[in-house]
Amino acid sequence: VNELKEALADYLRTARGVRCSPEQILITEGIHQALDLVTRTLCNPGDHAWIEEPGYWGIKNILRINAVNFSAIPVDEQGMIPPDAGETPPKLIFVTPSHQYPLGSVMSLSRRRQLIFRARETRSWIVEDDYDSEFRFSGQPIPSLQGLEEETPVIYIGTFSKTLYPALRLGYVVLPKSLAAPLKKVHNDLYRGGHLLIQAALAEFIREGYYAAHIRKMRQLYSRRRQMLVELISRQLGEHYLGSFSSNAGLHMILQLPAGSDDAVIAQQANAQGLLVRPLSRYYVNEEKRSGLLLGFASIEEHEMTAAFTRLADIIRVNTV
Repeated sequence: VNELKEALADYLRTARGVRCSPEQILITEGIHQALDLVTRTLCNPGDHAWIEEPGYWGIKNILRINAVNFSAIPVDEQGMIPPDAGETPPKLIFVTPSHQYPLGSVMSLSRRRQLIFRARETRSWIVEDDYDSEFRFSGQPIPSLQGLEEETPVIYIGTFSKTLYPALRLGYVVLPKSLAAPLKKVHNDLYRGGHLLIQAALAEFIREGYYAAHIRKMRQLYSRRRQMLVELISRQLGEHYLGSFSSNAGLHMILQLPAGSDDAVIAQQANAQGLLVRPLSRYYVNEEKRSGLLLGFASIEEHEMTAAFTRLADIIRVNTV
């Protein structure tokens, strides 16, 4: 639906600093379809990609399915650390610069410029997953990597799963002008469009300002819940359990476990008690892993949080030295 593309282009220019026209936008069935489309269209089997270490498991699966090799590139408090020139040049570089998933660091301006320079040098495409960018609870919003310079080699992807609800199954891709026509053709041949009524309703929701108002309201709610979780971790376990890169953003936090803790066992025991946490070690590809838990806080009411966290803290104490 063109109305949704127009409404999205206006919203992304204003809210995220994305440089785009409606013609550059492609509507997808969520993030996975967007990642698959980009990988299938721009890579041949045996090509190379860079992903973040630790990083989103969905990207690894899509690359493996499409027979694309990848290097897991470490991240620090400034985001992905671009490797030395000796590393195999990638076709695609996957990053979450606004809120690194899962560690939570924000990519610094110098690192962003470095990455764009490297992508131009190696004729690569950066795939920017603007993960959790709407839910930043302090400081100024961080503009997109895509909008940093004119004609950046960046494919920008986003979704309504976190801001509205996952079952909506609607995402979007902002394509560089040179890729817009070919990727739209491939998308049409592979997937076909759908959800036209939902797209029309969503376009009106954005255009009338309800979407921006909803984001503002939820940002306040999630900020309170996040603050409460920070206090619970500090009080019941200690401040050294707070993840070291944890920027004041997003819908989950990293609870850092002591070295040598088996986060998979702790997560399994917590899940058995109905506490849905994920082990951080599972997000790593290379041998060097950090032990921790991903704690989602967005969907748990404040009055339920203390009791739930106390149960989790008990499980952690039993399993750590």
